[in-house]
Amino acid sequence: MRKRHRAGPGSPQQIVELLAASLAHVPAGRSLVPPPAPAPALDQSDSSEQLQRARRAERPNRPRTFGGQIKGAVTVVRVFGDRGLIGGGPEAGGRAEAGGRRPRCAELWSRFRRRMDAIRVENAAMGNSFSNISAFQSLHIVMLGLDSAGKTTVLYRLKFNEFVNTVPTIGFNTEKIKLSNGTAKGISCHFWDVGGQEKLRPLWKSYSRCTDGIIYVVDSVDVDRLEEAKTELHKVTKFAENQGTPLLVIANKQDLPKSLPVADIEKQLALHELTPATTYHIQPACAIIGEGLHEGMDKLYEMIVKRRRSLKQKKKR
Repeated sequence: MRKRHRAGPGSPQQIVELLAASLAHVPAGRSLVPPPAPAPALDQSDSSEQLQRARRAERPNRPRTFGGQIKGAVTVVRVFGDRGLIGGGPEAGGRAEAGGRRPRCAELWSRFRRRMDAIRVENAAMGNSFSNISAFQSLHIVMLGLDSAGKTTVLYRLKFNEFVNTVPTIGFNTEKIKLSNGTAKGISCHFWDVGGQEKLRPLWKSYSRCTDGIIYVVDSVDVDRLEEAKTELHKVTKFAENQGTPLLVIANKQDLPKSLPVADIEKQLALHELTPATTYHIQPACAIIGEGLHEGMDKLYEMIVKRRRSLKQKKKR
């Protein structure tokens, strides 16, 4: 049997009676809720920051959203909805819960983490480790070399995987390329191809500052200018901002009969005289047919990853 509440002090019955008695003395049309405090008057001499704060205080409180919309009091979060990773319902690329109720933020975050773990496993199977280079990060690669060495041909061969007839670069070319072969498959790179004319070479320092990697293209047939190419290369690598930056030397035009072997080019460029912190690799290539380019990019990617690991270890110490 249920116990009845006595009508003693603090009982529900007494509370109701006291509330009714207090409401009987309230005049008609008067609200029990106190009116809001008046907004402070704006002084024209106030700074712009104070004016903005005062205007924000006058606005009604609105629910905030994060990458989605507000329906009622539930936030609909959409992350990578076009790929169906997570989302608030079929229209957002995800799935709604039973009864049409939107999934909570904690559940969305858990679903997002599981999907990202699956992506890491898939890319690790293809030889691409997301622990080394983030999936959402773009590497900054600058491409240098004397004029007519074939830099722009290399750039657009990597971009379109076909030969593109080019003209001498006056200034620079820039392309964002997602590599499609080798261990660097899936890695996004932002390439800057800077003109190699003598008047443009002073700009190399600005474009190569704090870059992830440097590609130096050499004409294997133009033997008379190898000494000039060596001088310009050593200038770039001696910049304080480029100390330790991985270097990929592409010995282009190796398909021609009068091209120098890679060993002779390495000797004439004096690559062994570079600073000890500079890691390099020389790659024979033919930009017209694309031979050797993907192998060179794989080596450059490996050097970039190795350098990042060493920098992380130094920071931990």
